[in-house]
Amino acid sequence: MDLYQQAPAFRKTMNLEMLAAYYTKNVDSEELFQGLQITKTLTYYKHLNKHNTIQINMADYIEKYETVFEGIFALSRHLIHDLQVEFPGILQNSPLTVENEPTLALDIIHQKTGEKFIFLIDEWDCVFRLKKEKKIEQEKFLSFLKLLLKDKSYVELAYMTGILPIKKYNTGSALNMFREYTMLEPKKLWNFFGFTKEEILELCQTYPTVSFDEIRQWYDGYSMKSAGHIYNPRSVVEALEEGCCQDYWNRTGGYSELEDYITMNFDGLGETVISLLGGESAPINVIGFSNDLDSFHDKDEVMTALIHLGYLSINGNEVQIPNREIQEEFASTIKKLSWGIISELLLRSRSLLQYTLQMDERSVENMLEIVHDEMQEFKEYSHEHTLKCVIHLAYYAAQDEYELRFEHTAGKGYADCIMIPRRPRQPGILLELKYNSSAENALKQIHEKKYINGFPAFVTSAVLVGINYNKKERRHECKMERIFFNP
Repeated sequence: MDLYQQAPAFRKTMNLEMLAAYYTKNVDSEELFQGLQITKTLTYYKHLNKHNTIQINMADYIEKYETVFEGIFALSRHLIHDLQVEFPGILQNSPLTVENEPTLALDIIHQKTGEKFIFLIDEWDCVFRLKKEKKIEQEKFLSFLKLLLKDKSYVELAYMTGILPIKKYNTGSALNMFREYTMLEPKKLWNFFGFTKEEILELCQTYPTVSFDEIRQWYDGYSMKSAGHIYNPRSVVEALEEGCCQDYWNRTGGYSELEDYITMNFDGLGETVISLLGGESAPINVIGFSNDLDSFHDKDEVMTALIHLGYLSINGNEVQIPNREIQEEFASTIKKLSWGIISELLLRSRSLLQYTLQMDERSVENMLEIVHDEMQEFKEYSHEHTLKCVIHLAYYAAQDEYELRFEHTAGKGYADCIMIPRRPRQPGILLELKYNSSAENALKQIHEKKYINGFPAFVTSAVLVGINYNKKERRHECKMERIFFNP
């Protein structure tokens, strides 16, 4: 038995429906799988449309009915009705009532016919998200699943999808028969959690509406434990169909808890969220996560939940915001919440870009001074990494017109930030940051290290920006130059 856990905007439901199309009896889905790799396997025809398949979306019953008890009652009634239709006469003289639940009906059918069943259950964990405070109802639901699936001779396969892992809800040995595949531990199924790079390259060739580089920047970033990177499939499909990359996450019907979670009052959580939005990674300990969405004890548990929900990706013992699409989700949430200077900074970042393109050194300095004077979210603003984070946030809106590459290999070293224009004839921007030095030295380093070689050939001009933060005087300094390539 498998439990397949993914973020809500990924394709867990699509995978489940694919399994239903492949296994279900009395349908002909061979054409659906033509040309796919599964047709090359030795057991393809052995299982194609050969199994009794029971497909259930638990959300249909947990959301629709006021209590879990009512939902389970309705599900049992519907399942028994379908079994009576599919196996006429088998249950006619059996001591069967709705109160017996479907377990008895399935057992009788198996004893009389030898038939077994595949169970495909979507949104198995919705009761723990929608009925967070209803502990008795949650226990009733777990008991229902246990009685339906555990150690039953009529079960050929049980496959469940959801957002949360199942371990926390193992009351005794209730559901210990499942093998879990999660965002933290995808194991051998990692490449089924989303599109792989190879699949994206093929899609971009077939549907050349959006470039691979744009798709990578917007939807890549989920690292599957040294196995590879995957892309959010739902958003990729929409981007290719619409011909543009943007934030499609909030259209997927996912469970938008981001606002609730990032405002939780755990020490350092707000600061960590801001640093993540600023392009930094953050250490995390996922061991203590209690596997639910309402019993958090520290910021690590909140961030682990955000991993399961797809808002963060994990690489080793560090988390980060995976791509631009999720950055947009964080930024829009922070603006909505009016997080002090951070909200103002994100709203005014477009002005900062214009000041930079106009080479208005004083206005750039003034805006950074405002940030410094009002920045309370960071306890150690006078720190080089924090300075880089603030600069990233300050130029956040530039992503609409530029691809921002931080710590980018260029010339004889690593440039702090190279901004590659998305439109021809738009000037590039190169930022070099100094700490307790001078803006002149920052510009000098740009030239000495030949960072300008990091611009692609189509860039014809660039604005070079040297920024220094003087810790003693608590002051920013900015110097700029404009250069032209291939005059």
